[in-house]
Amino acid sequence: MPETDPRITPVCTRCGSDAVIPDAFLYLPEMGSGVTLQVGVHRNPDAILLKRSETTAVQMRVCGDCGLIETESADPGALWSAYVDRLARQLDG
Repeated sequence: MPETDPRITPVCTRCGSDAVIPDAFLYLPEMGSGVTLQVGVHRNPDAILLKRSETTAVQMRVCGDCGLIETESADPGALWSAYVDRLARQLDG
């Protein structure tokens, strides 16, 4: 694999390789390429209709050497805030 600048390309957490593709996407043949995954948190999970969900995109990267696929939330702060709101509701309830 060609060497890359570690300030630009992340390093694989499994094998330490710098052959990491930082902007990989999920492909489902039935749905086409570039399917966007999202992760979410319900502020009010016990509600029947208005759960007040917070969602954010999932970012993916793939190691070109060992094949590890890693994902992370694009906006973890928004999910954390929704979770804290949910905890506060549970304590008040």
